[in-house]
Amino acid sequence: MRAQAGDAEQRAKEIEAACAKAHCRPARTVRLRQENGTTFERDVPRLPIVLPSNGWITVYPGEEIHVQLVMKGDAIRSARAVPKVTRPGATVTFKLVQEPGRPDMRLTVSSGLPQNLKYNLNVMLPTGGPLYPTTSCPVEPGLTMHETWPHPVFQLVIKDLRFLREGASLNCER
Repeated sequence: MRAQAGDAEQRAKEIEAACAKAHCRPARTVRLRQENGTTFERDVPRLPIVLPSNGWITVYPGEEIHVQLVMKGDAIRSARAVPKVTRPGATVTFKLVQEPGRPDMRLTVSSGLPQNLKYNLNVMLPTGGPLYPTTSCPVEPGLTMHETWPHPVFQLVIKDLRFLREGASLNCER
């Protein structure tokens, strides 16, 4: 018991330190309608939106996340969550919602970036377990793109944000 309490205290200190330097999501409860009509509920603690250890971006249902990018030439150097869009030409917004009265989920991605944006997308189901890779579609400059799933999604993890080279395929793929 004592080791677990110490681990929890250490984790809380690490989260506080990370949130002192970066925009974090507030603690809240995620509620999802499941395919069988029941409700899934799980508490999500206060956490960084962009994970400091690996740069992964996390999105939970009901969230709209703004991520400001630092770019150099054709490369994305870093990403950080911001509470509101102040630099539209350097910001991408991710919004994950559940369709009313249905288990279906929709991710909306809006980009003010100057080039076609691609990223790897992983889903975590309410049942827990590993992250599952899923397809993602490139987002063209100044446009909004939608991804959908016919089932509940507890969490999305977005990683490896990159610009597509001129003439690259705009197909939706992993």
